[in-house]
Amino acid sequence: MIPNNILTELFIYYARFPKREGILPLFNVGESTIPGYTGLLDVINSLQEHSLTKIKNYIFGANIEAIKARVKNIPAGSDFLFVDFGEIDCDTDTRNRNTDSTSLAITVAYRVKSFSADLIEQALAFSHTLDDLTFIRNKMIVDQREHPWLKSISNKHTFVPFIAPEMSCIGWTMMFNREGYDSFEAKKHS
Repeated sequence: MIPNNILTELFIYYARFPKREGILPLFNVGESTIPGYTGLLDVINSLQEHSLTKIKNYIFGANIEAIKARVKNIPAGSDFLFVDFGEIDCDTDTRNRNTDSTSLAITVAYRVKSFSADLIEQALAFSHTLDDLTFIRNKMIVDQREHPWLKSISNKHTFVPFIAPEMSCIGWTMMFNREGYDSFEAKKHS
């Protein structure tokens, strides 16, 4: 059984954008004793809506070493969608409601051949990745009616250049928050 929480919702939602063959390398263990592994793979293989962009690869996670290893396996000239989740802040508001805020970022980047040698290659990579990232953002706004967790994303989205010389990658990152009430059902368990 797949856990039903913000992380699996994020993984499945953004898996619709890159090519399906770029998602499957994330399941590199083959089999796992962690519940939900096979179920999540089945969901990805049965997605009706997939490959919404030409992005070739998918990276999901917060483990920087695993992310670097995955990027190093992406050939120069290929792009990727990277979904990063950050801290989750939990609080109680003035009406005694449990509130949650999750920091999220999605990046579209190219792995370039020679990081500093060709400024035109970099400019084109920035241009293409910005186009892909704005397409994803616009799709998120349209999809708010169909995906309840998207209704809670912040109206403010910040785009920043993504420059990672150690991985020979450049592109754009969009940062935003998801605001919600009692996402972890604390009231239900109290």
